[in-house]
Amino acid sequence: MLNSASNFVIYYSKTDKSLDSTILESPFGNLTLRRRPRRRNEVLQAWDAADRYLLNTLAENPPPAGSRLLIVNDAFGCLAAALSDYDCVSWSDSAVAHLACAENCTDNGRRTPELLSSCDVPSGEFARVLFRLPRNHSYMRYQLQHIAHVIQASEQFIGACMAKYLDSATMAVFPSSIGDAAASLAWKKARLIHLITLSTSEVIDDDCLEFEVDEYSLRLTNRANVFSRGKLDRGSRLLIDALGDLSPPESLADLGCGNGLLGIMASRRWPASQLHFFDESYMAIDSAKRNVRDNLNGAAEARFYAGDCLQGYTGAPFNTIVCNPPFHQEQQIGDHIARQMFIDSYRLLKSGGQFCVVGNRHLGYHKLLQKRFGNCEVLRSDAKFVVLLAQK
Repeated sequence: MLNSASNFVIYYSKTDKSLDSTILESPFGNLTLRRRPRRRNEVLQAWDAADRYLLNTLAENPPPAGSRLLIVNDAFGCLAAALSDYDCVSWSDSAVAHLACAENCTDNGRRTPELLSSCDVPSGEFARVLFRLPRNHSYMRYQLQHIAHVIQASEQFIGACMAKYLDSATMAVFPSSIGDAAASLAWKKARLIHLITLSTSEVIDDDCLEFEVDEYSLRLTNRANVFSRGKLDRGSRLLIDALGDLSPPESLADLGCGNGLLGIMASRRWPASQLHFFDESYMAIDSAKRNVRDNLNGAAEARFYAGDCLQGYTGAPFNTIVCNPPFHQEQQIGDHIARQMFIDSYRLLKSGGQFCVVGNRHLGYHKLLQKRFGNCEVLRSDAKFVVLLAQK
């Protein structure tokens, strides 16, 4: 279909329920794309209209063949798979996004891009930067400040997001980070962000935020994209209070560890326990490493894993797993990540092992645990959160 306003061809993806919702039709070829974690009867696509808007815009004015592209926050590898004829670098804080990207590129016979962790920074020059706006403004500022150093002109940058997530506070991040910016008209409820000016700061802000937690005698460091950046969330406080109800473990996993708070508090209670920290965020894992070092005085021999829940872990099963699951994946809210965490935890607990989880009361985790483990008890609760214990 021809869009007369912008005078370029719009390639629609299949959204009719009778058609395969994993097929993306784009100007760079058709792709079969899947999300992670993979679910039966998946109802969500591995791309959205903002991805399609970016690809259509790039096709209208493509960079020279073989150019180097920086793709930022590509949720499931849609952009990287479509643009694999270019020399792409995929920069993300999500190990899940990188795993999905590699899988989708392989499944489509496309070249996997260089996968760059958020804790590393892109270097060299790029002909284009395709930037999916993250929801976290601190993380967005961190990325934009570094992007300003790898482009030479404002027109090399194209940002995109769904229109409902673009507000004045988000647009205000641009002038102080990379330059003045303006948003396009909406297409399919998506908008592009173009730079009007490009400004490069000689000094890039330190994205680490340090804060004291006097009640626990902790000094914590959170990187830019870590959950509950400058404070302790209520759910974690409730689970910490429940740790005393658990049996002392020989080995303990902090699943969805964030800055490592739960594992650190467990180690203080059981210093002989072997600690393992798991998170999909590279910045969370980096924060957890720093906080273990700074708050456990080097006493704990801890291990750290950036990945998709417990998938890919091949070590010994655990006596205890503590977990504060996320209930969103970027802007998508749901319990699918928690469900995968419960499945993985059951598989990797020793017989008699303990799984202790905190969540919002309305999420109904007790039903999922009862079905998976055959038992579930409430250890703590308040008006909003509940701490549950299941045993294998």
